[in-house]
Amino acid sequence: MENENQEEIGVSVTESDGHTFVLKQVRDSYDFTHIIRKELGRGGQGMVCLTEDKDIVVKFALDSKGNIIGKEKDADSFKRNDAAFKAIALKPFPDRLHLARPVARLADYSGYVMRLMGDMTSFSELVPIDNEDIKRMASDGGHRRRFLLLSKLAGLLAKLHGAGMVYCDISANNVFVTKSAESETQNVWLIDADNVFIPGEDLDKLVFTPRYAAPELIGKPPKPCSHASDCYSFAVLAFESLAALHPFKGKKAEGEDSGDDWDASVQGNDGTKSSFSEPDAFPEYSGKIPWVEDTEDDSNHTENGLPRQNFLTDETFRLFNATFSEEGRKSPKMRPTAVLWARAFSHSYAKSVRCPDCGMSFVFDEAQNCCPWCEKKLLPLLTLSLHDEVVFAHEASFKKDCEGDWISLPEFLFEPFSVDTCFRPLIKLRTVEKSGRALEFVSSIESGGEHLFFISTEKGEEKIGARYTLFLQGGTYELRYENRQTGIQRTFSLSVKESFE
Repeated sequence: MENENQEEIGVSVTESDGHTFVLKQVRDSYDFTHIIRKELGRGGQGMVCLTEDKDIVVKFALDSKGNIIGKEKDADSFKRNDAAFKAIALKPFPDRLHLARPVARLADYSGYVMRLMGDMTSFSELVPIDNEDIKRMASDGGHRRRFLLLSKLAGLLAKLHGAGMVYCDISANNVFVTKSAESETQNVWLIDADNVFIPGEDLDKLVFTPRYAAPELIGKPPKPCSHASDCYSFAVLAFESLAALHPFKGKKAEGEDSGDDWDASVQGNDGTKSSFSEPDAFPEYSGKIPWVEDTEDDSNHTENGLPRQNFLTDETFRLFNATFSEEGRKSPKMRPTAVLWARAFSHSYAKSVRCPDCGMSFVFDEAQNCCPWCEKKLLPLLTLSLHDEVVFAHEASFKKDCEGDWISLPEFLFEPFSVDTCFRPLIKLRTVEKSGRALEFVSSIESGGEHLFFISTEKGEEKIGARYTLFLQGGTYELRYENRQTGIQRTFSLSVKESFE
């Protein structure tokens, strides 16, 4: 057993002189030793490794050949990077921002120590690239979980942009999410804080991953990273994770060699990385061909990937098209902002339904009466409608003498959208079948607070207190929300569909 544990420690690294060895531990600037467990992710700029402490990760900066940078063997590069890592601590990051920042620099290698919530994994695990990955979507949370994570990632970008900062290198390898799909709390973090810069301070800052890069970053001459280029990269990552297809990998791009640096970061401000200079060899991200769902030019259209109607809403399609259309590719200012993406994916999440038979999830369509993946019937379904439009849908399971799982109704259904509090549950409900079918409500806010809920029944309107049970008699019920402090009121139609007749 001791030998097995010993084999789990360390990562294989290569120094600039070609010497390769297994690195098992490193010292930081406070002379604290960190035991290296395994590699967590790697890009063109660096390698992130897990340590013996599940909340601590170590990033190693890499040179243009993927070698680690040593204090003695690569003194100039080490000093330059070390100064850059020191400068990160001086940046005015917003409070409570989920961005893993250096808490200590490495003593003998170019890199730093970051604090990251335990039990997280790279978002690349949720970007399906083959049929086996697609099959796993039924157990990894599917599209519903991706909608939630993408909304939170867009909200994270919105906070960063609101502070006047640009992340620069949005990619699947730089986004970390809660590992378990079953966890009640799904967190999203960005790593590589050294990517972040403030426009106007680093005019030559150019860091990107070609697969996700906005066209202007690759153009001649290349332009610096911006809020708009961040949003473009986000849109590529979002579409790819939902469609199992790069948004420009259509019939016009098929057969082209995507090259070895498809996933590698490119850095152009310190000489350690070669600039990406051949965009025409990579039509998928040159900005010169239409995207696969372009409404004006279908020359790059493809049926590959997952069916778009299963995950695209009118709202998200408009945002994708505004980003990837010819106008969006050529005019960065025309692209949707991160806040719009966060709101759109929160809406998709609210209307997503998980099939109890195949486990896949999809955006609810009132015209459907079965799962689009396996064609099994979905009943019963719980829906909330506002102004005759379904704004929330969820599968509802009734079992004799059993309670169903709690279903949270988030704040954004009732209040103006805020990236800080949009997913805060204001009220929860679950199905109950004992002396008949019922819905049990639990207020997430004290009944005497500012958030009040009322339900209309045959007895009239009743206030939902700390706990309330609604016995279902068929038909539709009115769920009224009132914010006593702001005066906001919204009235929803609540129903449990048991037939589509």
